[in-house]
Amino acid sequence: MEPRKPSFFSVFVASLLTFAIVGLLELSGLPSPTPAVMALRAVGLSALAGALVGIPLCILVPAFSRVADPGAAWRRLIWPARETPGAALNRAAAWGLAGLAALLPLALVAFLGGKMAHGFNQRAFAGPFTALAALMGAFVGVVLAFTVRDLGARLLDRLFPKGRLGPITTATAPLLLVVLALAAVGFKLSGLELGAWRLGWFAQLALGSAVATALSLVLSGRGPLRSGPVGGVTALLLLGLAGWSLGTFADDAAATRALPLHGGLSRVVIGMARTLADADGDGFSAAFAGGDCDDDNHEVHPGAREVPGNGLDDNCEGGDAPLTDPAAPAADPDPPEAVPVAATDGGVPAPAPPRYAPQKFNVLFILVDTTRYDHLGLYGYKRDTSPNLDAWAKANAVVFDRVYAHAPNTPRSLPSIFTGRYPSRVGWVQRFASFASLAPGRNELFLEIFQAGGYRTEAVSTHWYFERAGGIKSGADLWDNDGFLTIKDSNTQSASPQITQKLVARLDALAGKEQPFAIFAHYFDPHSRYMQHKEIKGFGDGLMDKYDGEIAYTDLHLKPVFEALERNKLLENTVVVITSDHGEAFKEHGFHFHGRTLYEEETRVPLVVHVPGAEAGRRDALVGLVDLLPTLTHLVGLKSPQAMGQSLVPLLTGLGTWREDRTVYAESLPYPHWEQHTVALIEGHTKVLRSVTDNVWQVFDLKTDPGEQRNLLDADPEAHRDLRDKLVRFLDADPGE
Repeated sequence: MEPRKPSFFSVFVASLLTFAIVGLLELSGLPSPTPAVMALRAVGLSALAGALVGIPLCILVPAFSRVADPGAAWRRLIWPARETPGAALNRAAAWGLAGLAALLPLALVAFLGGKMAHGFNQRAFAGPFTALAALMGAFVGVVLAFTVRDLGARLLDRLFPKGRLGPITTATAPLLLVVLALAAVGFKLSGLELGAWRLGWFAQLALGSAVATALSLVLSGRGPLRSGPVGGVTALLLLGLAGWSLGTFADDAAATRALPLHGGLSRVVIGMARTLADADGDGFSAAFAGGDCDDDNHEVHPGAREVPGNGLDDNCEGGDAPLTDPAAPAADPDPPEAVPVAATDGGVPAPAPPRYAPQKFNVLFILVDTTRYDHLGLYGYKRDTSPNLDAWAKANAVVFDRVYAHAPNTPRSLPSIFTGRYPSRVGWVQRFASFASLAPGRNELFLEIFQAGGYRTEAVSTHWYFERAGGIKSGADLWDNDGFLTIKDSNTQSASPQITQKLVARLDALAGKEQPFAIFAHYFDPHSRYMQHKEIKGFGDGLMDKYDGEIAYTDLHLKPVFEALERNKLLENTVVVITSDHGEAFKEHGFHFHGRTLYEEETRVPLVVHVPGAEAGRRDALVGLVDLLPTLTHLVGLKSPQAMGQSLVPLLTGLGTWREDRTVYAESLPYPHWEQHTVALIEGHTKVLRSVTDNVWQVFDLKTDPGEQRNLLDADPEAHRDLRDKLVRFLDADPGE
């Protein structure tokens, strides 16, 4: 009797069951230990994804089964008719070829899908594209497998009737090819720079689609999933779990904190549900813990600009905002009036600390792009990545141990450094643009201030960013960006030798001149794509190995700069600053590279400062890169009244007072390639993160949990409420321009 083909019902049940099992893969990415209820919820939401995927599979799989009859091929493999030994070997070989053929579309989807996903300006487009690619890859793979199996068996029977290829059987050869192909695909995938995107859900989707399809075809309408009580009960249980998971999601505080940030398919399902429930079309939902406090008013939502004093909570963050900005520009770093002091034990007031007397120092500001503080020897790194910087800093500079960039990418961080203002407070032409320009007349930049103060201002770089971001060069008498390449070509550019050559030439030319100078130098090599260099001893072939090699390569080319400073005796009259604009992630929180989060790996950076006459040493104070501009202007007697940072002069020279009770902020502002809005606050050793887009709070104790793995809110929902309120006030004051 001809066996039945897969029914719509059996395919649907297979999809539900497969995706529920695949949902268990999410548990490895969730905070550990994962509460059982949240784990069950992740499985249920994955099953809901299976229900959605199962609908097109219910149409495709039975139709394919009627045409190709793969079930019959499978039965012939398991219960073959009488055949010669050679035919049996050839049939096994044909299945090996079928497996190899099935890998081709999957490998193609993984390769092209990952490449093309980076080209989408909108994340909303990237998601459906990858979902469709996964389905098509799985379906084409199955079709190819059975087609190649039938054709391969016939061809092998004709060419090799005895089933042998010399010393080996025909069955052995394709199996070896499959193993080699899997190794090649794995090697290729490991080399793709896909870590900037959260693609775990893509792997779940592809695996679930492929397994559900194969399971349906193998059963061929037989077994408990086809119909009857077992299949019905299985479907009802899984659909019930899916409905419960989504319906009660907003009531599960732990899940609302973890799944939108760390989930795979569960995160995608939650995002889809929020989008469908968004009644006013403003991009935020009141349902499913989406954070919208008025889903009938499209002008009120978490991403809206807060208007102080209008009686409305425009951004759904703690009521109407006050009229003050907690990140307002700092006061004069060294006011002429006496500093208030406490009385001594004898009742006699202690003398005010001596004030710093500015001097017309030269300034050399070196920025090494994409450098984590903890991958340098001077911060205790086990690898010898920075011997030249380590030695120079130990002898000549103050090393700051707790320093934060205010954005995880160059287009937001560098303007913040140059203006001494937080990214949201910089005057942009169009803030949402990928490489936003600075608005003329709305900012006071580092080189502008020094140029107006009588300095010769120059910069050396070799990068396309300085051609794309309008206004960033403002104030430079000379900006040498010769040698910059396209965005694509710059990824494999190794420009440290050229930067050093340019910089040393300018130091030699300007040393001893009566007019003081201020020079900015930009080294780019630690930024991916990581290259390997014969000039240095490599650390290995892994991503982090090559990243460390790029740091070592840059450090090698910093040595001639240090020698030029010594040779020209510039250390006697030149302030030298060496820092980075952001760090680099290696999957500590699910991502490679940078530009996605505000965790320590992406925001904590090195800072080394040499001030003539100041003693070398280390400082443990909390510092932000917005502090650099007020520090430099304070040192030389200029003013930067718009800067929001605090002068580091008291920490560098011991003169003046340092305000210990300070707060530092960081921001990941949305832009076309990453529309997530996240802000952070660091005060003392506590860090508060707020994902505006996902409506998630996180609080970490950096002293006991430097890896930011334990959200204090899981144990105490009221933890550091005062700091969270302060971060809300910072968000309220965002001008949104």
